Amino acid sequence: MHALVVGGTGMLREATLALARSFTTVSVVARSAERLAGINPLSVDYRDSAALAAALRRAVEQHGAIQLAICWIHSTAPAALPTVAAELGRSGEPCRLFHVRGSAAADPTRLPRPALEEIPPNVSYRQVILGFQIEGDRSRWLTHAEISQGVLKAVQEDAEYHVVGVVRPWDRRP
Repeated sequence: MHALVVGGTGMLREATLALARSFTTVSVVARSAERLAGINPLSVDYRDSAALAAALRRAVEQHGAIQLAICWIHSTAPAALPTVAAELGRSGEPCRLFHVRGSAAADPTRLPRPALEEIPPNVSYRQVILGFQIEGDRSRWLTHAEISQGVLKAVQEDAEYHVVGVVRPWDRRP
C-alpha cells in the first residue's frame, strides 16, 4: 500500500512516521524529507506543477498506485492540490485525499471558497480544518503533535469534513 504526504516533515512529521509503520511505502513531498527514515522522499518544489506531476508519476511507477494522500499545501501554490488530485486520478484506483487547511477556511466572515473544483471519480476528497484550543480564558494554536494526531483521526474516521480543535467561537481565535 502506498501513501503520499505533501508537507510531511514539519507539523505533519508524526503523522508521516505513523503512516510509515502501516503502509508499505510513504512518499513525501517536502523540503527536508531525506531526514525521515523509512520514507520515499520526493525532492520537488510543489509550486512547479510539471515537476510535481512528474515526481508523483515516478513514485506511482516505482511503488504502485497511491491509496491515501494527505496534503498541507500553502496558498503560494494554488495549482499544487489540483495537480495532486489529477495525478491520483490517473491510476483509476480508489484513493482518499485529505486536504489539510488552516483555520481561515472556517472563517464565518468570508464566503466559502471551493478548495478543489475538479475531483477525479476515483478520488474521495476530504477536508481537515486546523482550528485552535481554548483553555480557560485563553486560546492557543494547535501543537504539531495535536495536528498530526488530529489528521490521523480524520483519516481513521474518514469523514468528509473534520475539524482538529475548535473553530468556534470564531472571536476566541488566537
